Amino acid sequence: MPEKVVLGGPSRGEARVAREPQAAGTAIPPKLCNLPPLNSIANQVLALSADEEIQFQRLAAVIEADPAFAAEVLFLANSPLFGFPSKMHVLHHAVTVLGLDRIRALAVTVAMRAYLGQGSALIRQCWRHSCACAIIAEETAKAFGIPGDRAYTVALMHDIGRLGLLKSYPREVAPVLAQEYAEPRDVLQAERGAVNVDHGLAGAWLVKTWAFPSSFSEICEHHHDALDSGDPALLQSVKLACRAANALGYSAVRYQAVASYPDLLAGLPGATRSQPFPGEEELRENVEERLSAFEE
Repeated sequence: MPEKVVLGGPSRGEARVAREPQAAGTAIPPKLCNLPPLNSIANQVLALSADEEIQFQRLAAVIEADPAFAAEVLFLANSPLFGFPSKMHVLHHAVTVLGLDRIRALAVTVAMRAYLGQGSALIRQCWRHSCACAIIAEETAKAFGIPGDRAYTVALMHDIGRLGLLKSYPREVAPVLAQEYAEPRDVLQAERGAVNVDHGLAGAWLVKTWAFPSSFSEICEHHHDALDSGDPALLQSVKLACRAANALGYSAVRYQAVASYPDLLAGLPGATRSQPFPGEEELRENVEERLSAFEE
């Protein structure tokens, strides 16, 4: 078991999450602390796009500072993943047409793909889960009253802690993810037994360290909490998307049983339950089609 670095006191979520609380202080394994940050261009895009007054020319200039990154953004913008009806050949045009939220989603997608590289079979499995969550969150965002691109971006990052642990502690974490579990809190407990921290807290720590918006940290830490109508809409959206990805066969780990998609919708809290959601087969086909863009 790795040594640990203890940072701060108990987090806000320790009283809420359906898991055993961490001991006083958050234990961050040292190899996780040493992971390099996500692409600096993506970080700048996230920071700049949070400002609704940002000039598109400035955002395009930041992305164009890394030609390879800019080329990948344009490639994905023209792929089935985002389904824009006409081809875009100039980044400035793409930024102007697509808007801040879509460019942010593209930038984070490009950064995550590069960050993970080819990876192991387990990393690819977890990456597919994250991508499926992102697509489902985008498709169901309207029911939560939030922009689809914004839901996509945070959902794509919701399991960055698990991916980070796999990159930094593959020998310790791979056996954990190869097992079958009754429910997510059993996975979290197994992760803590292997590397002193679960992927929710690991992800919250990573995105705070990378200076991502606070909503990313909350979603990383609390996406396995029970569905709660009192949660922010983005968190509610990602909670459903994570569970729906499992229901559609895109789970990061194996569970003995998972709730069906109709049962998930029936169990939504409050008025959200009455909102229109895509049908199961429609959603499955869309996820499968768009996932192919990640794997080209």
